[in-house]
Amino acid sequence: MLKLILKKLILITIIKMEKLKYIKIGHYNSIVIFPEIIEHSQFKHLNPKSAGFCIISKEKVECYGESYSLGIKSDEEDSLLATKQICGIDAYLKMIL
Repeated sequence: MLKLILKKLILITIIKMEKLKYIKIGHYNSIVIFPEIIEHSQFKHLNPKSAGFCIISKEKVECYGESYSLGIKSDEEDSLLATKQICGIDAYLKMIL
């Protein structure tokens, strides 16, 4: 059920090109994407390693900026990791090759 909700959110976001927020959880090396209305600091209990904003397109996820509420910046590799996680391995390979 959660996967279906996330897929719908991603499809809506792709159509609107909406700016979202994200954090990277280092322990799991995963990106968590959420609406801009939620503060990054709501996820501080997950000990994020990087955070910022992102825009999801059909072929990639662009991560940038920083979280003022957490005091951490985005990392260059976040876009690659988010693209692999959201758009799939083919989109990830296009970015690195």
